[in-house]
Amino acid sequence: MTENPEIRAKILDWQKRYNIQDGDPAIALLELVELMEPGTRSSGGGEGPAVVGTAKVSPESLSEAMKTALLPVTERLAFQAQELHQKLEQIDFDKFVKQIEGYHEGIDYCTKKLDVIKKETDAIVLKVEKTSSQINPITRGAVVTLMAGSGILGYIIRVIVNG
Repeated sequence: MTENPEIRAKILDWQKRYNIQDGDPAIALLELVELMEPGTRSSGGGEGPAVVGTAKVSPESLSEAMKTALLPVTERLAFQAQELHQKLEQIDFDKFVKQIEGYHEGIDYCTKKLDVIKKETDAIVLKVEKTSSQINPITRGAVVTLMAGSGILGYIIRVIVNG
């Protein structure tokens, strides 16, 4: 492109900043503009042809070359704009809004239902805690007493049966 390292660094910075790849039409435009170096332009303010080496570049041909370089980009942008416009025309916003309202109503219903379930769960937890506090655990002494009573009752039944 250019041999001047400062200008080359600025161009590389510009490419990075705007994410312009080397094959982009903007780079082709830049190369076209570089054809007309400041020392080779005519003194007529750009009205006459510019001289590059032995070749002459007229403003019309330069303009046409720029249009040709930018044509794929402009066509692509026009096509994308047309596609977006068609998509916007196809969207039924009233239906979309009603659908969103339905989602909000469903979310509200679920939230209220969860609140009710949480209250019921809290009430059940309180009942279980209250009931568990009323139950006295069986102690070792009670188990030993029951076993001793069972042993004595078994001995009495054995004596009666054997006779």
